[in-house]
Amino acid sequence: MIGVIIINFGDPERTIRFVREECAKIGAPHRVVIVDNGSGPEALGKLQDALSQDETAPAAILPANKNLGFAKANNLGAEYAIGQGADLLLFVNNDIVFTDPDVVDRMAAKLQILPDAAVIGPKVVGLDGRLQSPSPKATFGQRHLLPYWGKLIYAKETLRRKMQADYAETASEGPCFMVSGCCFMVKAEPFAGVGMFDPETFLYGEEMILSARMQAAGKSVYYYPEVAVLHEHGATTRRHYDRRRIRRMKFDSESYYYSKYEKTPGWKIVLGRFTLWLKGLLGR
Repeated sequence: MIGVIIINFGDPERTIRFVREECAKIGAPHRVVIVDNGSGPEALGKLQDALSQDETAPAAILPANKNLGFAKANNLGAEYAIGQGADLLLFVNNDIVFTDPDVVDRMAAKLQILPDAAVIGPKVVGLDGRLQSPSPKATFGQRHLLPYWGKLIYAKETLRRKMQADYAETASEGPCFMVSGCCFMVKAEPFAGVGMFDPETFLYGEEMILSARMQAAGKSVYYYPEVAVLHEHGATTRRHYDRRRIRRMKFDSESYYYSKYEKTPGWKIVLGRFTLWLKGLLGR
């Protein structure tokens, strides 16, 4: 069985639409689990009224008293789904459209025949038509220093090449470092075996950490572009946080990853934080 884990954060209408329209496309046995991230009684009530007793789109709704963030909320949903017998877990945002109606079924079938893979992700297309997944393994400098300081040193095309900017557009099917966290599937047993998502992160960086944990356990991440989803990137996040706050949260989570999992020196993290501050000061 597939446990479909969805986080709702103050957007019950979008979550209800996703369950009724997108989850209805899933043909394999599945259980929808919605973790409400402290949205408040009104939003929670809308979810419960619309989905708890809906025979065509039933869902288990787990209320959290506060916003737990991505990692903790998804862990809560995963624990519930595994307890209900799920052997596969689909983590998916409510701003996703399954472009291929059978995307979930095909991901599940593919993942089950890959002995070394524990994570699989589809082609993720943004509203602008650009691919958002997969992502290459990159150093802290490539992600947080080169995009700003590299402009002072390298020509545009040289900088893009050093940053691996076109990686997603040219990636082919097979093992990769990381797939997008907006829609991906894991095998429940190895996911639980590596401790699930690292609860020290709040938002962003989770895919990096999971990839590192899986790699340490001898498991791989698999990119499966034969199926695709459409992603309205940041549809929920932008409603609650401004651009600077989003940048800070992303930097904090990724800095944690690079410090703990890649042993990046502290001085580089400090330089990265200074760079983030400078970009904000200059309005970039």
